[in-house]
Amino acid sequence: MKQKSSSWNLAKHQRSWYSKWHTWAGITAGFVLIIVSLTGALLVFEAELDKWLYSELYDFEKTGNKLSYQEVTEKVKNDYPDLDLGGVFLRKETDVYTFFSNKKPFYQIIANPYTGNVTGKRVYKKTVMGFIRNLHRTLLIPGIGRYIVGISSLVCVVLIVTGLKLWIPDKWNKLKHKLTLKWSSNKKRFNYDFHYILGAYFSSFITIIAATGVMITFSSIVLIFMFLLNLQSPKSLKSIFNQKSEYIEGKKPLSIDSLIAIVEREIPETSVTGIRFPSDSLGTYTVNTLSPYSTETGDVSFIFVDQYSGKFIFNSHKKELQLGKLYLNWVTPFHYGTFGGLPTRITALISALATATLFITGFIIWIPRIRKRNKMKKNITY
Repeated sequence: MKQKSSSWNLAKHQRSWYSKWHTWAGITAGFVLIIVSLTGALLVFEAELDKWLYSELYDFEKTGNKLSYQEVTEKVKNDYPDLDLGGVFLRKETDVYTFFSNKKPFYQIIANPYTGNVTGKRVYKKTVMGFIRNLHRTLLIPGIGRYIVGISSLVCVVLIVTGLKLWIPDKWNKLKHKLTLKWSSNKKRFNYDFHYILGAYFSSFITIIAATGVMITFSSIVLIFMFLLNLQSPKSLKSIFNQKSEYIEGKKPLSIDSLIAIVEREIPETSVTGIRFPSDSLGTYTVNTLSPYSTETGDVSFIFVDQYSGKFIFNSHKKELQLGKLYLNWVTPFHYGTFGGLPTRITALISALATATLFITGFIIWIPRIRKRNKMKKNITY
């Protein structure tokens, strides 16, 4: 009997400890995570919403064959000679060539892939979806904002773990009761049950979204661990992306058509999804590629190519960089739910809304408790 009493006291103590962690973690990061969750829900369908909001940019006849990267680039450069173009991408979601400039205010130029005509020139951060993306990533706070979001995402993982610990029944025969919502309950009890049941059903999805959010924010640190797990000396993002071409005086850089031909010859059955142009005479071409295998995300790689010789300087397609490729292929797709097409995107959308709802219902639970505690302190004082 004494042993049972000791176990019960220990369980009660642990529950109190988890409850405090859960409460204070929610208070600390709740407001930030409500903002991040709601904006994240919109970003799941960012491309589609942007097309709907700015339909005039994407409203053109789809006749004939698409122009090549080089043909479209030459036309845009001729039409906008003053723009210092940094690169071009052909995105599946929008089916347009999208250019970006190297200098402030960092214009985004959208071009019809069939004619090369520019349909729009804008600063993406000043668009509706650009504002939402910036709010989601940085809370509109320069510098430190992205780290506040990252740390809050980490706190979200703590909240899920402690919440599950509080929710798990002490006996398995109570599990059905814990998973069932009683619609006839009073408002206070209904909110309490809804909070814990919602958390139980969506805990795995929310954990994945939060954990990948942490990885995106602290990608530099994650990349170092990737190299260590691959039994390689760690490299920083700066050392990876700061590749140089071997300058050859008097020689012109490779044409875009020649560049793509080299990439497709070296990596068969791949398609080029984007090209970053050399920033100067020592810069490299950065080529983004997508192999047509398996998942909705495909097999993403990026390659640094010498602008004069066409030599591959860095290739994430190599076998020794497979962990890095896993990061490229899965972290962002898992975060936004794009890895499995429409079903996983809808799941990510609902999970993001569920996260915001959890914090709102959590605050509703917490406010009466804090009022009761303050009232008791006031009575004791008097």
